[in-house]
Amino acid sequence: MTKMILNTGAGVDDTQLVFLGHSDVTALPDRPGIFVLLGKQDGSWSRPLYFGYADSSMRDQLPYDPGFAQAIRQGPVGFASAYVPGGQDPMALIAELAAHYDAPVNAKAAALAEIDEARHAIQAQAHARRLAAQ
Repeated sequence: MTKMILNTGAGVDDTQLVFLGHSDVTALPDRPGIFVLLGKQDGSWSRPLYFGYADSSMRDQLPYDPGFAQAIRQGPVGFASAYVPGGQDPMALIAELAAHYDAPVNAKAAALAEIDEARHAIQAQAHARRLAAQ
């Protein structure tokens, strides 16, 4: 089982997480935690494609995570997992890890969420104008 340390940023005070590599999705732990799907870079599983969080069992939840399908479309993936440090917000850690490592699946999901949010705001404004015009 390989270990890799991933940082949430480049600063000295940024959080470091120890991720353990797994041979396949069935080898992931049956516990909550943060997972990363890795693509190959320079012959090793070192390119983070997607960071996610399972609130119960990583092994059971990962195959149903929307990021899983997106990551495997990019080619073979490796798997690694980490415990969430006590007192830390897992979603904040995932956002920081994804931004720091430029994880493409997380970036795409964030961009689509921003587009959807903007679309809803425009629709709400248009609806308010229609109501005001009546």
